[in-house]
Amino acid sequence: MAPKLIRSIFILPFIVTALAALPASPAYAADITLPNSALPSLASFASLLNNGQTGQLRGVYVPNILADGVVQQPTSQATFVSPRQGIITQFGAASSLGSTGLLAHNFLAGAQFPQMKMGQVVYLVYGDGRLASFVVTEVQQYQALQPASPYSEFIDLSTGRSMSSTDVFNAAYGHAGMVVFQTCIASGNEPSWGRLFIIARPYSPTLGYVKAKAHIIRQ
Repeated sequence: MAPKLIRSIFILPFIVTALAALPASPAYAADITLPNSALPSLASFASLLNNGQTGQLRGVYVPNILADGVVQQPTSQATFVSPRQGIITQFGAASSLGSTGLLAHNFLAGAQFPQMKMGQVVYLVYGDGRLASFVVTEVQQYQALQPASPYSEFIDLSTGRSMSSTDVFNAAYGHAGMVVFQTCIASGNEPSWGRLFIIARPYSPTLGYVKAKAHIIRQ
């Protein structure tokens, strides 16, 4: 993928902090209504989201942390991030690199992302009841030197290394098969001070994080 194209798709999720008031598209979000109480069981959560659509990502379940619905970005709305609590948005551009990008504002569903630590198991829930399990293996954090700029340079908070937006995009999304949770890091009065990426790879207790475990929850 050409560097200019990589840069153009990488900046999209970073400019959406100005889009908090953007209304959700009913075609993509209105059919997901999740309970506001304690987390349901994984089985009941998957049953709630079952719409019979094979291959459609419908939810994310992280034990003891979150049970959120997933909506896809509407066609031609590549900057869309759901303004609804408990709803995560699938980042369409990440799919072009073979990874699954999951976006949320840090004052909504993304507020729970930092609770995921190394070794945490997460489950993707599909419309036909299929589950794919992953395990968190990497956490990336960056400071945006110009938080309001889509072309900001970044500082890797683990190494102090200066990185371009293209570098960060490749580091976070450039590995096929991964699930990547992305939200902003707030600091002081700046809600977009930095970027947080929680990266999970396919989990298998017998194959050592190589092949995704999947099964169908029977109704």
